[in-house]
Amino acid sequence: MTTETHDELSGGRLKRDTIGAFGLTFMVVAAAAPLTAMASNLSLSLAFGVGGGTVGLLIVVAALLGIFAVAYVVLSRHVTNAGAYYAFIGFGLGKTAGAGAAFVATVAYNLAAGGMIAATGYFAAATVESELGLDAPWYAYGVVALALTAYLGRRGVEITQRFTTGISLLQFAVIIALGVAILWQRPGGWSLGVFTPGQMFEGNVAMTLVFCILSFVGFEATAIYGEEAKAARRSIKVATYTSLALLVAVFVFSTWSITAAFPDVQAEAASDPGSLVFRTADTYLGGWSGGVLSTLVTISFLAAGIAFHNMATRYHYALGRARLLPVRLAHTHPHLGTPSVGSAVQIGISVLILAPFVITKADPIINLFPAVSGITSLSLTALMIGCCASIVVAAVAGRLPESRWATMVAPGVAGVSLVAICGIIIANYQEVTGSTELVIALMPLIPVAAAIYGALAFRRVGDADLDAHL
Repeated sequence: MTTETHDELSGGRLKRDTIGAFGLTFMVVAAAAPLTAMASNLSLSLAFGVGGGTVGLLIVVAALLGIFAVAYVVLSRHVTNAGAYYAFIGFGLGKTAGAGAAFVATVAYNLAAGGMIAATGYFAAATVESELGLDAPWYAYGVVALALTAYLGRRGVEITQRFTTGISLLQFAVIIALGVAILWQRPGGWSLGVFTPGQMFEGNVAMTLVFCILSFVGFEATAIYGEEAKAARRSIKVATYTSLALLVAVFVFSTWSITAAFPDVQAEAASDPGSLVFRTADTYLGGWSGGVLSTLVTISFLAAGIAFHNMATRYHYALGRARLLPVRLAHTHPHLGTPSVGSAVQIGISVLILAPFVITKADPIINLFPAVSGITSLSLTALMIGCCASIVVAAVAGRLPESRWATMVAPGVAGVSLVAICGIIIANYQEVTGSTELVIALMPLIPVAAAIYGALAFRRVGDADLDAHL
């Protein structure tokens, strides 16, 4: 298919040169939502994983992701597509595998976007009631969050990156302020023991590994914006390594801070993991910090929701362009160059996800979040494994000129390690989701079904236009 024919079919291209390495970095950080990761995944690890040894295992997970990043950056030099994992996996493993991966990613990001909007509404309602005494249902705030997400999604990453960068910097400021306060008031609590094998591998190591890797969710965001990025290959490389370094620094510092704040952090966390960060802030920053932290957690969820919305939207665009979903999804805004149709569809999907919880008056945090966390962790880990396999296969076929380290050793080590972590997630699925419900346990069948559907859709379409923008 020629470029002209493709553009006529899809209704336009994404606007070029709208985001640089700096903006890409903070789109990743926004998806990871450091403050919410502290209040959820990392607090749960401190409580029920290896306790203070979580700090050391964060370094281990970061090293693994750093090795994976080597392979990821190599693929980004050869493939540029709004459906990053889609094209990355298709590059080495074939278009059928790429199409299956595309639908796995699409389902995961759509669910994550809906889940983050629900969390935004839930925490906004709790914060407003606590601070102002106004009682309103969570979905009233969820509607506001959806409206803002729709607006920013339509406007494009030029505007969105400013919002997500601002929110990310505010989170960094609060995390640093809390850490400094703990260092000033309890300097003796900071122990290098958290990096010793005795603490890192004593307790539920599997659970900690899972929660650590969950904290880095959104790692793909750099390549997803490749078609819109300035100096795409360089920007993706810089943003991939910079975002990883920033997240490692903030997670290690914040978790070490919480560990240093208490004589027995595991016992303190186990009493109520969800309030651990807020209790720590009350103790070391003062009672005024509660409202500030609650507000920031709410906005952090919103920023993550917007980030996942944009990621899902670009998969809609890429799949529409490849004719694996209706071609209409690949239409872009005539003036803004944004995937406006795909954005509107994603908002509609979020409404469909949340509507049952509104109608039945069910708690979205208790009932929706377990499904989202489980599916997202399994799906994204599996997609990273697919990338590792793709680059090894492409290297064996002689399609990559880079070094053996970058194309064989790094993806091999990362792939084997990620397979082990994927197995750990499956073996500890109840702990990952926090639910023993059968319906939640069966949720991993959704990405499996999505992968099968994607592969069949490719077969039905024939030669899907996977390579249109490679």
